[in-house]
Amino acid sequence: MKILKYTGVLLMLLSACTKDDDKVDGTNETNRLTYIIDDNKFNFSAFSTALGRTGYRTTLAGPGPYTVMIPDNNAFSKAGYSTDQSVLVEDGTILSNLVAYHIVNGVWELNKLPFKFNQEITAITGAKMFVTRWVKGTDTLLTINGTPLLAYNLPASNGVIQVLDNVLQPLVHKTLSDAIAADTTLTFLNVALQQAGMKQLLTTGNTYTFFAPSNTAFRSAGFYAADSISATDPTILRELLQYHLFSGRKFIYDYVLTTGESGQTEQAMLNGNNVKITLLKSGIKYTGINIAGPGNTAAAQVKKANVMAGNGVLHIIDQVLKEDQ
Repeated sequence: MKILKYTGVLLMLLSACTKDDDKVDGTNETNRLTYIIDDNKFNFSAFSTALGRTGYRTTLAGPGPYTVMIPDNNAFSKAGYSTDQSVLVEDGTILSNLVAYHIVNGVWELNKLPFKFNQEITAITGAKMFVTRWVKGTDTLLTINGTPLLAYNLPASNGVIQVLDNVLQPLVHKTLSDAIAADTTLTFLNVALQQAGMKQLLTTGNTYTFFAPSNTAFRSAGFYAADSISATDPTILRELLQYHLFSGRKFIYDYVLTTGESGQTEQAMLNGNNVKITLLKSGIKYTGINIAGPGNTAAAQVKKANVMAGNGVLHIIDQVLKEDQ
């Protein structure tokens, strides 16, 4: 229904234009991306406000063409921007990085990409983003960095708009090691990686997905301070940590797309053993996953998903995964 709503609004905007040329060639100035974004205030006012704080408004008023990934107002609200005013008072550098990561040179009709997971495209900053086109049941679904598209290929005279369910977080860390070291909720994990001799693993060109236990998770597992981690046998820590990551990049919604009607699947980890993944659902909508090893009395919850790094993705969880009871 949301796709129809967005499409209907834009069709009305296009029909109101006085010029006849609706092709994506930048010639119709009254139908450029900035015009459509500004005029669709009900859905795009937060992004429009962010755009106005940056130099990219001028960019999107130019001939282009550009593809703009626009998080709708609900997406901005989920990201902590409850009103346009909260966007207006955000740090300008943060907004500039955010907006730039949502703009791609050229026209990308994402529904014409191959049926494949996490196909690379590049924002105007040079940072990568990852597009999946896949079939779930009778529906063909599109995601960017694991975020579902609500509407796609909405036309402007100098590009197209893709509408997102979440704000994409700009890729600011070159490696997973850097991302972990920069997060104050993962200081215990950073010490554990150092003690286990695994920091170098996360700085290579190899790609990994890491279910990263938070400091709270380590404390719940009996590591009450960083010193207790430093005093642990490196071999024990290495085995524990290898049960929290695997090769390849996998976003949370990728599990939604690949898990069958049972709502459960397994994921093989780096040490060769499996964890159990269970889909979470609210009404008819999948909202995420939880994850458990055989030794977990309750499943771990994902507290922060899809933290991007140049060589992979982090999902921060609230328990240490356990292989044995």
